[in-house]
Amino acid sequence: MTQTRVFVSLILIAAALPLTAQTKALSKAKTPVVPPTPQWVETFSEDFNGTELEFPKWTAHDPWGKERPREVQAYVPEALTLADGILRITARRGSARYAGQLREYTSGSVATWGSFAQTYGKFEIRCRMPAAKGLEPKFWLVPLSGSEIPSIDVFDAIGSDPTRLLMANRWGDEKTERSFSGSWSDVDFSRDFHTFAVEWDADKIVWLVDGKERLRATEGIPSQPLCLVINLAVGGLQARYPDNSTPLPATFEIDYVRVYQRP
Repeated sequence: MTQTRVFVSLILIAAALPLTAQTKALSKAKTPVVPPTPQWVETFSEDFNGTELEFPKWTAHDPWGKERPREVQAYVPEALTLADGILRITARRGSARYAGQLREYTSGSVATWGSFAQTYGKFEIRCRMPAAKGLEPKFWLVPLSGSEIPSIDVFDAIGSDPTRLLMANRWGDEKTERSFSGSWSDVDFSRDFHTFAVEWDADKIVWLVDGKERLRATEGIPSQPLCLVINLAVGGLQARYPDNSTPLPATFEIDYVRVYQRP
């Protein structure tokens, strides 16, 4: 009797083994594979392929058309060229009218004025800047209202010192302007292409150079859509005036511009 019971038990266990394995297989098959949520979703991309700027995605002029302190350039569309997937903004000695005056230098500016603006996200540019006295390449974010405040300077560089970057956040209005700014010194940014970006949300702005955080702001964070402006100024409060030693023409080269949002 005992042997019969043991034999029956072994049969039942053996019969149960395939069912257990089958149940596990079915359980695994029913579990959906959920891909990881992306950290950023691309909302704007420009690789500058082709031979002309895409309009109205970009406007080939200064959005304000007004004189800025100590800047001596006229912004003209002829200063912009596209070739080999690179946008080139070239500063030259040459006469052109701008803001009601005849200027001795020409340069270029592009903006997404009226075509693209975004509140919060990651704004990134890959570029190579010129090294020359009196030149100031810049990538910044500005409002659609026609004002320059609030604004975020992703980077602002001085051609006479291409190892140093300036970064800033400005808020308030023309009478009560306040700002937070900082600088970062590293390699000669005119020798090769580098990436410059900000990650901006409701609580902070983080500046990144080649993917590494270099500055952070938590005060005066803007909360309205900002558009993109890329320009090469000649002169200015920081770059000062060019002189006979300034090697012109000089070119600001942009490989790509990309903007992202949190999903």
